[in-house]
Amino acid sequence: MAATAIVATVMAVFRNHESDQQPDLPAALADAPDLHMVDATILQYGEDGNLSYRLAAKTIRHFEADGLTRLNSADLLVQNSDEPPWRIAAEEGEIRITPAGEQHAEEVVLLRENVRMEQKYPDGRFVRVETPSIDYYPDRQYAETSRNVMIDTDVGRTMAVGLQGELRRGLLNLFSSDTERVHTIVLRRQFR
Repeated sequence: MAATAIVATVMAVFRNHESDQQPDLPAALADAPDLHMVDATILQYGEDGNLSYRLAAKTIRHFEADGLTRLNSADLLVQNSDEPPWRIAAEEGEIRITPAGEQHAEEVVLLRENVRMEQKYPDGRFVRVETPSIDYYPDRQYAETSRNVMIDTDVGRTMAVGLQGELRRGLLNLFSSDTERVHTIVLRRQFR
């Protein structure tokens, strides 16, 4: 009798374990997101417990199997304890983890279509970058693009073929090509 009770218990546990497993999705749902949020905000905190960034989007769709999150109308606010925050907006975007290669794997926010990156100071100074696309690495507060950029500031305008930016330090490295140089126009009022 005791052996029968043990076998019955093992069979019940086995059946319950089998029912915990997810069934295969129908083909019509195979490409559907695992998570779909509308008018959502994601807050990312650093190891020190301080807010690293706030990402708001009209839609956020996460695909677990691909390790990918897609964004529509993305608005990213990058916090910086020493300087005003950077705000990066784009029509489309993705969040993914870079493959571990020579460096460790890290999160990257890929922003596309009419990207606008801006930092405003209380005294009226500002930096505004416009480009078709930019890749942002939150752990390092690092942004880069190999696409054309236009940078407006309170003192002038600069055009370049690419950019690498250490946002935490406020350092923007600009690039030229064989056919296009970095071009800067300084406003006349700068020299008054």
